[in-house]
Amino acid sequence: MINEGAIFEGDLLIQNGRIERIDSSIDVNADQEVDASGNAVLPGIIDDQVHFREPGLTHKANIASESRAAVAGGVTSFMEMPNTKPPALSRELLKKKYEIGAKTSVANYSFFMGTSNDNLEEILRTDPRHVCGIKIFMGSSTGNMLVDEVNILENVFKDAPTLIAVHCEDEETIHTNMERYASIYGDEIPFSMHPEIRSAEGCLK
Repeated sequence: MINEGAIFEGDLLIQNGRIERIDSSIDVNADQEVDASGNAVLPGIIDDQVHFREPGLTHKANIASESRAAVAGGVTSFMEMPNTKPPALSRELLKKKYEIGAKTSVANYSFFMGTSNDNLEEILRTDPRHVCGIKIFMGSSTGNMLVDEVNILENVFKDAPTLIAVHCEDEETIHTNMERYASIYGDEIPFSMHPEIRSAEGCLK
């Protein structure tokens, strides 16, 4: 088993779908015993940054398909971003994503509340018991999710009831870089220019 920085051989006791005990040897009468000799047992991964594209962009992916892909890769829990169509900028829209997750996700899940320049009241009502955090995009993203008003940022950072995840980019830097590469390539800017447009300098600024 690989756990908490150690690699060791041992026993794992599971009751009612939960790991109850890990030890070098566990002597209990079990309904079922699995001999996993020669195999590795690892903890499930928690992925705190996923984009599952539902609602609104399901031609790319959805919560059902991407949660299956996650579990296939050893990810047992995910936290999904709010830049869908429409963006998750209200408790009502966030509730709809949770309803989809309850019906279709095969992994544990949580969803971020999105931030805009005009949903401060909704942000401050976010319930930290049910939402993994608040997401702020400081560079343009899907829909009305650019947050560039200083007073909104100050109020969110001052009063937010839960964790804040920030996509740090300077919008002016992105626009300047985009114009530069558009003048070179027109509408067909190569994907390889993405890190030049959304540059390290823009993130640091």
